Amino acid sequence: MDFYFASDRLLLERIGATIRRRRIGANITQKQLAQRADVALSSVANIEKGKSCSLLTIIQVLRTLQCLDLLEPFFHEEELSPIAYAEAMRKQRTHQRVRKPTKEIPQKTESEW
Repeated sequence: MDFYFASDRLLLERIGATIRRRRIGANITQKQLAQRADVALSSVANIEKGKSCSLLTIIQVLRTLQCLDLLEPFFHEEELSPIAYAEAMRKQRTHQRVRKPTKEIPQKTESEW
């Protein structure tokens, strides 16, 4: 499935279907899930129907189902290639100004006069 060409409604339905499968796999009812996640029963039903809901509600439901791993791609930090890392380090390096050495000024000697 190409997510970029899918409608928002279709994406919500896919998320809802996944949550429904996980809930049924955990052998709990919508009511039990709602109570454990501390959300309204209608919220769980709406999620599973593919209706709009808050991200916070989805997180609470996923946490209760022990499925937060489904959000892992959001927290995956891309690794830098060695070349990109070297370039970033080069840009980060601060250039310190080097002073030109001063010429020694000869010390005045006191005349014997």
